Amino acid sequence: LVASSFSKNFGLYNERVGAFTLVAESEEVATTAFSQVKAIIRSIYSNPPAHGSAVVTHILNNEELRAEWEAEVQEMRDRIQEMRELFVATLKEEGVDADFSFIERQNGMFSFSGLSKEQVNRLKDEFAIYIVGSGRISVAGMTKSNMVPLCKGIAAVL
Repeated sequence: LVASSFSKNFGLYNERVGAFTLVAESEEVATTAFSQVKAIIRSIYSNPPAHGSAVVTHILNNEELRAEWEAEVQEMRDRIQEMRELFVATLKEEGVDADFSFIERQNGMFSFSGLSKEQVNRLKDEFAIYIVGSGRISVAGMTKSNMVPLCKGIAAVL
């Protein structure tokens, strides 16, 4: 089972654009499983929203728009990777001995930092740095201008 969302990479928040993919060993198993999935879906909504999926379909079926979208996604992917690398380098510059190199090897807009709930609370209380209690940090929210204060705060709470 694979659930995919297009909310962020198409900028279609609140449109519930995504896909559910079911892979099964046979058509019979797929049919049985899909009937269960449909029952669950039916309890949540009768008809899925159509606007967001129409936008995605239009973009992906138009060569020019698709190429533009792919270029924008690549640009964001490159920027996020640059922020991951800068984050790890800046932590080292701030004297952090802990190994955060795993963050450079991860993908996506977020990373689990390994910070404890207590460390996250200290970041909020002492440095006005807000990270989810689980330690999940928004790499997409990192910038060159906020990197040093972020890393100084993390260095202080480690």
